[in-house]
Amino acid sequence: MLDNSQNLDLTAKDIEMIESALQTQKKILSVQSQAGGSGARRKLTDLKHLIKRINRSARTTPTEPVQSWSWFVRSLFCTDCNQPR
Repeated sequence: MLDNSQNLDLTAKDIEMIESALQTQKKILSVQSQAGGSGARRKLTDLKHLIKRINRSARTTPTEPVQSWSWFVRSLFCTDCNQPR
């Protein structure tokens, strides 16, 4: 199967703006689907999946290293552990 995905160079501000627009669109489609629009319901479902994918991909690129709980606990009890392992 061919992978048609492309990488875009977006800043955090760009992603926030896109997410805001998608949330607005989600509200509009929610109202339309409650009024009985089956097309709006289908688009709303697709949009919810897209928002989840964006949130997931935004979370997978941490800006700074995260220390684990085990490292924190180990550092409390270790007398000569200055560096994380």
